Formats: sequence, structure tokens, C-alpha cells
Amino acid sequence: MSHETNTTAPAGHGSSNTGTSLYIILTVTAALTAATAAQTSLLLTLPPWAMFMGWVAYFTRRPSAAEGFQTWVCTIFGLCVGAAATLAVPLLAPTLGSVAFPLVVLCVALLVISMRGLPVLSNLLGYFIGMITFFAAHIEPELSSIAKLGSATAIGSIAGWLVQTVEKKVRSILPA
Repeated sequence: MSHETNTTAPAGHGSSNTGTSLYIILTVTAALTAATAAQTSLLLTLPPWAMFMGWVAYFTRRPSAAEGFQTWVCTIFGLCVGAAATLAVPLLAPTLGSVAFPLVVLCVALLVISMRGLPVLSNLLGYFIGMITFFAAHIEPELSSIAKLGSATAIGSIAGWLVQTVEKKVRSILPA
């Protein structure tokens, strides 16, 4: 799952079998982790697609436990902003009419995009993935909704971390 795309050794170096084996091991590990995370989501009555949003969010930064956790927090904040926006539009619509929606979008965009300047929680993609996840779920803007989607994205983030950790370990054992 690393950002390296060519893990097989060049032809003629005698180690292409090792490179191919490494590629297969890493591919199967990632696929088994995805299947396990998806099934775990289902067993916990969480949407597997939201788990994959957490997985994607994990890999928006250099993969590490610290970066992954920070990105997950950004994703949770994005879920909250999405819920707040969902509440704000109908509250403002009776007064502002058709201007309510673009005004809420403007405010949300100003808030989220300005967060990129924070020293730690600066993952703009994490915030947007959280908002997209909330909007795509089409659920009520309640704390339980945020908890449900946050739990699903946490499973995905943990799965991403697990795949990356296993990959590092395997790469340290097997030569490329």
C-alpha cells in the first residue's frame, strides 16, 4: 500500500522472483485487511463504504500512527461540520430563501479551508472526506450519526495503519 508502484525487481537481476513474491504478499495482506475491516463494519452495523473513507483518509498523509490519528480527528471534525451545515440550511432558509445554501457553503468552506493553517490538524483532505462522508450517508445530523460514521472511519484508518505497518515489517524481512 506504499506509494511505490514498482515493487518487482528489474528483469535480469535474478531477484525478480523475490520482487514478485513481495508484491503478492503485500497485495494479499491489503486485500485480507480490507475484507476483515469491511466484515467488522458489517458486524458492528456500520457502513463498509464509510470504513473505506477512513482508509482513504489515512493515506492522504505520510502513513504513520500519529499522522493517521490526526487525519482521523480532521475527518471527525469534517463529519461535525457536515452535520452542522445540514442543520443550518433549513434553519436559515425561511429567512434567507435561496441564499441560505450558498451562504452555508461559503461559511463551511471558509472554516474548513482556513483549518489547513493549523500546526497539527491541518489535513484539508481529512476535513473534506469527513464532510463528504456525512453528506453521502444521507442520515440525520445527530450525535449518534457522527458516532456511527466516526466509528466506521476509525476502522478504516486502523486498517490503513495495519496494512502500512505489516508492509514495513515484511519489507524489512524480505529484500525487494
